[in-house]
Amino acid sequence: MFTLNWFVMIMFLPIVYRTSYRIVKEKELRIKESMAIMGMKNTPYWLSWLAYFTVINTIISTIAWTVLSFGIMRNTSSIITWLTFWLYGMAIFGYIMLL
Repeated sequence: MFTLNWFVMIMFLPIVYRTSYRIVKEKELRIKESMAIMGMKNTPYWLSWLAYFTVINTIISTIAWTVLSFGIMRNTSSIITWLTFWLYGMAIFGYIMLL
């Protein structure tokens, strides 16, 4: 079970790095400020990041669920396993936005 914890943590590291890198890159290039000058509000901006992260999170969670449900975790509920991965990924998105 210890290996599973590391697998889940390492599984989400690339998406955390990539998303936080892109947000910082947009901040450096002042893209958000440019869009605000053109009339865009903050809500659509952050909702676009949420949509992007949700799609990537769903793909990663589904791949991990597939690997684990046909390999290691045959006796657990498939829906609960997938939902756990997906909710963990969404919690990571909240952590990225907090940072």
